[in-house]
Amino acid sequence: MKSKKLFSQIFVAYLALTSIVILFFAVFEQNTLKNFFFDEVKSDMLARAQLIKNRLLSVPLSHNAAIDSLSKQLSNLGNVRITVILLNGTVITDSHKSALQMDNHADRPEVKTALLNRTGQSIRYSYTLKKDLIYLAIPMYKKQQLAAVVRVAFPLSSYQTSISSLRHHVLLAALLALFLGILLSYYISYRISKPIESIKKGAERFASGHFKPPLPETGSSEIRSLAHALNSMAIEINRRIETISMQRSEQEAMFSSMKEGVIAVNTKEEILRLNPAAKHFFNIEEENPEKRLIHEVIRERELLDFIHEALKQTDYFVKEITNINHTLHILKLSAVPLHKADGTNMGTLILINDITRIKQLDRMRQEFVANVSHELKTPITSIKGYVETLREGAVQDVETRDRFLDIIARQSERLNAIIDDLLQLSKIEQRYGKLSIELQQKELLPVVRSAVSACQQKADDKHISIEVDCETKLSAVINPPLLEQALVNLLDNAIKYSNSDSTVRISAQSAEQHVRLSVQDQGCGIEAQYHNRLFERFFRVDKGRSREMGGTGLGLAIVKHIALAHQGRVYVTSAPGTGSTFTIELHKEALK
Repeated sequence: MKSKKLFSQIFVAYLALTSIVILFFAVFEQNTLKNFFFDEVKSDMLARAQLIKNRLLSVPLSHNAAIDSLSKQLSNLGNVRITVILLNGTVITDSHKSALQMDNHADRPEVKTALLNRTGQSIRYSYTLKKDLIYLAIPMYKKQQLAAVVRVAFPLSSYQTSISSLRHHVLLAALLALFLGILLSYYISYRISKPIESIKKGAERFASGHFKPPLPETGSSEIRSLAHALNSMAIEINRRIETISMQRSEQEAMFSSMKEGVIAVNTKEEILRLNPAAKHFFNIEEENPEKRLIHEVIRERELLDFIHEALKQTDYFVKEITNINHTLHILKLSAVPLHKADGTNMGTLILINDITRIKQLDRMRQEFVANVSHELKTPITSIKGYVETLREGAVQDVETRDRFLDIIARQSERLNAIIDDLLQLSKIEQRYGKLSIELQQKELLPVVRSAVSACQQKADDKHISIEVDCETKLSAVINPPLLEQALVNLLDNAIKYSNSDSTVRISAQSAEQHVRLSVQDQGCGIEAQYHNRLFERFFRVDKGRSREMGGTGLGLAIVKHIALAHQGRVYVTSAPGTGSTFTIELHKEALK
């Protein structure tokens, strides 16, 4: 069905409205006259209220009796009802009824308006006096602070006669208004329909997402207000769209930069969101896998089983799985239910953490505890066995006793060396962890010479010569005592595992940003498969030979942590039959 033009609708509506005005004018007449006379009455009441307020200002509000007497006196003089109300709505006096019998007036409309520092007025039925009254309330200030509200009230009955006398005049005016309304309806309909048509087109443009240019704010005040409201709405919608877009971009940036994988699926196991980390964990190359079933994108059976189980859960759900992508990874999966605004379940959110390193560290910790126990148990068992043998009578044999005591002394020294190395390693780790190590720009040659001097006697005993290749002015950012300890450990190892009549060489070379301190021996060398584990605590390539030479298995671990404390690193270059070269890499200058 074709709708009528806006102009026709407005014109017909105006004619109908004019006819309705004539037909029902008798009904509306009374309200019109009331409004006319009420304005006069309100002006008169406002003047009286001001006079009454001025009289009441001379009496303190705490003198209830005085205020009550004065209000009754003024009420009799002006034939008006007077009520004084405190800020909390308590009536302290009323000229027509005891204040104690009146309820709280804080909810009266005229009182509410007066408490807002404006003149309040209302027309309603008074249940106290059993008749219609017109009320007017004004604020009363004392010492420039709002102290109370003064309200006056007049009965409407005295104005009914005057209203009736003017009804005939109003009827004549209504007929004239009807005639003028018919003449002006066409003009008004045109003036209204034209800007509204323009606004309609602008609203359609706003709906399509084009918010500029704004609508012209012309025409009547309502049309201008409507155009202004639509323009404001367009500005606000545009601002909110920009805000939402910015927030979405920020969320996408955070979502994409997370190292943890995130997968959101709905109850149908369709992918809602999938971040780059999750794609990396499961080797997903598809750009936009959203809205696809999870098993179509990811073939990891353990993950799919976890998701299937997580969708049945109503609370936090955790599981660890093993994922083989390029290398073996241990993943911790955490799932929480997703809910809509009304609380209904819409799927699950899965957070994926790679805990491979944590598991490795835990394994290393367990191995360390087992190794410490084993390394300490070996000398303790040996000491205990020889002591028991001596107690059983071997102490009488001088040769056997001396041999056993020598063994006990060596094992005690070994036990003490293990404990000393453990304490030293723990101390270095604590200092490095708290970043409290003091690093200074120092020359390396004095440190190297001091380390060589500490190991010279062991080298001489095996007829091993130590060569030093270090420039006099070469310097680095170091802690001299710690670096000396690292060099001593490397030199000690080099001397232990080198054959007699060989050479150990210590050198310092300058690179672009680093200085490399190297200790090279001519020993048996180390296979490449052991290079990464050499710096672990208690790790030995040949355990029997290492214990025979008195090693604790902690020397290289100490070197590693000293290098880390210098914000550097240590590494080894070696092959069977070619000897080994251990290198500590230091910074030439302090890091900013």
